[in-house]
Formats: sequence, structure tokens, C-alpha cells
Amino acid sequence: MNIGPGSNVEIILELDELKEKIDVRRAIVHDVEGDRFILSQTTPPVRLSDVGKDARVTRLNRKGDQLHRRGFTGKLEEIIREYPLNSSRTVPALVIRKTSDLESYNLRMHYRVRPGSEWSTRIEVDSRAVNLIDISIGGALFSHGIEKPFEHNRTVEVTYRDGDGKRHAIPAVVRRVWTPSDARCDGIEFVAVRFTHMDRELERELAREIMGIQRGAIYKV
Repeated sequence: MNIGPGSNVEIILELDELKEKIDVRRAIVHDVEGDRFILSQTTPPVRLSDVGKDARVTRLNRKGDQLHRRGFTGKLEEIIREYPLNSSRTVPALVIRKTSDLESYNLRMHYRVRPGSEWSTRIEVDSRAVNLIDISIGGALFSHGIEKPFEHNRTVEVTYRDGDGKRHAIPAVVRRVWTPSDARCDGIEFVAVRFTHMDRELERELAREIMGIQRGAIYKV
């Protein structure tokens, strides 16, 4: 399955890593120039302040009775105010530069899930124990004692211990830091981080774990 001119696609733009759900917007591919994909502006529109952010372009394809989603990762490179759709009409358009090969996507993998208490022994941040609140393929939210606070935009290393006990280092960046006003949480800091790189094998492993947590939540009595 190719993504080319005329394809109906969904754009996943990393607008806010703290949202419970990812932001998916529909678009049409107007043209492809090498690795540059020119797409229609979305509703609501993508903003100029979003230029430079990571984006995923995906498309659903039917195989028999099943639907499969494939797509690629890219970078929002430009917003064109007047793209010449034809000789008599111009429209706003987005330019996304493709930075990966086509691969399978499951949008559910990007939703945040709340793991059980046993996960607190499986996640460390900069070699410090933390209380994991939720996690997704894109990042995590945790709390910890405020004695050593984290700084916004600081680069950190998240250590994830898989089901076999193997340790994996995941580079991340701190996206938000805050302390609650609730007196019962005095001395606690909350931190949201975004994972900045994850190899394919580790992403699949973490995705399997997340799907398992989702299934457990659905069937929990």
C-alpha cells in the first residue's frame, strides 16, 4: 500500500504529550515530491507554531475483512498559505518531510495506560526510583520526592525493565513539572516526560505490554 496523491490520510501531530488521547486529523495528499508530502490543511487547522514538530501520516487499507493501518514518521516542514491546487484555485497546505519507511501503526498503542503497582520496580529515571502513574509509547507520567526536582526541557534517561528483567535505556525530555496544591501530596512532584528515541524491537515489546494492560483493564471485574 502506497500513500500518494489523492490518498485520504490521518495526521497524528504531537501537539500535547500530556493529553489522554492523541490528536488525529484527516487530510488529503495533494502531491509528493521525493520525501516531501504536500497535504491539505486540517480542521481544526495546524498552526504555524507547530512547524518543526514530529508528525505521523497514516492510512487505512482493507485486506479482505480486515482493516490495516500503515504510515510513516515525518517532520512538519512548512505551512503553505496558497498552494496552487489547479490553474484557478489555491488552498492552504501542509508540507511534511518523510523520515522513515512505511510501517504498520496501531493508534491504540499511543494511548496512555495506568499500570499496576508492580511497575514501580520496572521504571527508573536517571537511576532514581519513581512512582509510575501512566505510560505510552510516546512517554510517561510519574511522581517522586521533591528533594531532587526535575527541570523543564531537561534531557533524562528512563530505564525500563522488561518482562524478562532485561534493562533498556530510553532517552527522554521533561515536558512538564508541577507540584499539587493538595496538602496530602506535600513533598511530591509530578513529572511528564516524552521519549525521544526508541528502537523498533523495544517499541514492539513495550507496545505488547501496553496492550496487555489495556486488555486487563477492559476485562477486570
